Amino acid sequence: MFVYRAKGICPSEIHFELAANTIGKVSFLGGGCKGNAQLIGRLLEGRDVDSLLPLARGIKCRNDTSCPDQLARAIELAVSGVLPPAEEIRVLTDEVPHRKVAVIAELEENSAALAAVCRQPVDAVYCLGGLGAGDGETDQIVSLARRGKVTCSQGPGPGKGMALDPDNQGYMERVPHLIRFTLGTRRALAFYSGFIQELASFSDYTPGSLELLMVANLSDYLRNEAVFPALETMTGQFSSDIVIFGYTRRWSHVRLGKTDFVSVGPVADFPGFRYALLEWRDGELNVSFPNIN
Repeated sequence: MFVYRAKGICPSEIHFELAANTIGKVSFLGGGCKGNAQLIGRLLEGRDVDSLLPLARGIKCRNDTSCPDQLARAIELAVSGVLPPAEEIRVLTDEVPHRKVAVIAELEENSAALAAVCRQPVDAVYCLGGLGAGDGETDQIVSLARRGKVTCSQGPGPGKGMALDPDNQGYMERVPHLIRFTLGTRRALAFYSGFIQELASFSDYTPGSLELLMVANLSDYLRNEAVFPALETMTGQFSSDIVIFGYTRRWSHVRLGKTDFVSVGPVADFPGFRYALLEWRDGELNVSFPNIN
């Protein structure tokens, strides 16, 4: 599957499948006529690239291009290798509702910290940023995570090619980029950082993409308080009520309107180990950052 950022047309993205010189599913996202876009996709599915390109290339609608013309350009880039295949943005949804969860970040191969947090009386532990760099204690940490109640999100570090036990290696390659879960009646989204938007497969239509972009780009991970009014306005379009992230090495909780933003610092914070505790009590969200000495 390929994701192409279109230029000069109503849809902002074109998603298409290409295998053995044959077009698969084609989707135009972000604007334009949905009916026409669906018809184009159905007509092109299964067509040979060599017969498609002469038909689509050079058709003009506006800005000296068109949806078919942009699709032709995207296919040419894919065939030439300039546009890389889109590795799936993995979104994991925890279907079990929780009332108390622990969130950690910046684990940095600290198995003692992970074990200590796992001993806390919580329903689930979420680890932002992966489990290790592929050496040191990574195998031990991954095994501990697999045995316990830990759900991990992918960080910008390596996920493949690590010297791990085969079962642990397979686990690391399936670690999601985004985690969605429910706390009480609130919908939560957790991720490590905005590196996800730099991946070739990132789409503005990935679940949770708006929250990620607003946190990472608009507010600089909540460090730019001048944009808080604009961020609060945008929360009306969020699919989540709680947004949790790592990366900043800062501990903070900010409520803007009905949305809670939680920044999680490094787990090995002095003294001892530190984590974010999110509790649903009496119909309210409570956020704290306790230490384990």
